[in-house]
Amino acid sequence: MLTLLDIQASYFGERNLTDRRMQVEALLLRFPGLHFREIKRRLNLGNGTLEHHLRALTRSGIIEPERDGQFVRFYPSFILHDERRLISILRQSRLREIVTFLSSNPKSNRAAIVQELNLSSSTLSWHLARLEQIGIVRREKNSDGLTCFTVTNPQEVFRIISTYKLSVLDKVIDGFLDTWEHL
Repeated sequence: MLTLLDIQASYFGERNLTDRRMQVEALLLRFPGLHFREIKRRLNLGNGTLEHHLRALTRSGIIEPERDGQFVRFYPSFILHDERRLISILRQSRLREIVTFLSSNPKSNRAAIVQELNLSSSTLSWHLARLEQIGIVRREKNSDGLTCFTVTNPQEVFRIISTYKLSVLDKVIDGFLDTWEHL
């Protein structure tokens, strides 16, 4: 299995990473799906400088911008659309908590999710509807007739989390990875 460092090494080859554009490129390879302000904050660049480099990287086909609600996120061009959508979801802490909880606890009902994640029922309903709409979570009835929720492709969630773990790592992810690796 290729690691992120293998991808970076093959992608960059022997190029010098001291240039600002290379710094932007390297950041997006390591943390795909960052939005403008986050890139600006992490690299301590001005608006104009960052805009210039993002535009140049986009024109050259190295990165691609993708609208995600109110944000435009930037991805290396080799990352496919479905993977980008999942990365985008996993960058949002509440959605990430729900997806990782459901990956580790398939067929959980609303009450279990609300209790475990300390969310209000209305907030959970809003997030679950969004996750269902984009096909990451599906609802089904259990044997007791209760509505339960399951991640549609937990293997893909695990693959994305483990590939980009440095960019989304937190306590929930640690627990999910530990649980998954012990199955």
